[in-house]
Amino acid sequence: MNIKMFDNFNEKTFILNMASDLNTLSQILSKEYTVCLSTKQITDIATHIKKNGSFDYELKPLEFKFVDYPSHLSHENIDNLRLLFSMKIKGEHQNIPELKDSLSHLEFNIWITGINRNNRSSNPFYSIHFDRHQEGENPSSEIHPIYHFQFGGRKIKDKGIDLGQVLFMDTPRIMHHPMDIFLGIDFVLSNFFPKVWERFKKNGTYTNLIKKYQTYFIYPYFRTITKHFEESIKQPWCSKDIYPQLIEVKY
Repeated sequence: MNIKMFDNFNEKTFILNMASDLNTLSQILSKEYTVCLSTKQITDIATHIKKNGSFDYELKPLEFKFVDYPSHLSHENIDNLRLLFSMKIKGEHQNIPELKDSLSHLEFNIWITGINRNNRSSNPFYSIHFDRHQEGENPSSEIHPIYHFQFGGRKIKDKGIDLGQVLFMDTPRIMHHPMDIFLGIDFVLSNFFPKVWERFKKNGTYTNLIKKYQTYFIYPYFRTITKHFEESIKQPWCSKDIYPQLIEVKY
């Protein structure tokens, strides 16, 4: 499939270029050392994929510290509020210019915790989970967009938190475009550290990186959805996998 924006896509150098981009991202983030405490996990991934030559990596928990606390925080008197972001991803980058789903596995977790000054034995905890649904895994009658967010997620269950009056359930699974480490970190910054994100948006190197990986992972996703309404030909990526509520359009 000939898509102009992928004219310069090079399957053979994709991994090497990604490794270089990861080192660049690490350098940019390291300048915000009061918020992002260490970027070693990112450079470790760059070394790993360069050595193995595959689009397959795991981001160990990357820690961000809140200098300015989020608005509308449910708890007061919280010390050392911090966010941790982890990710596992495996991809088939040759699918990118073909507008196919380029990931075979994706999961990431964001969790926020701190120390309750009034009750140090009961520290607050927030968690969201994002993943790619694996076919045949945990069949359910509810809709299951292939890429989706869930609030609460597995971290809540793992910690065995006293839920009190809070009610959690698997639904809704909120559809969202796929994200790799570049888009995942941009998601974290834009949603939880807006002042840092505003500074980064003025950095041409950062915005060029994000634009590059948005093209790889966001464009095929939304193009598939829009083409559902425009063409009767079969798309490289099934639109109803992305958005199960879509009604079949007959031409």
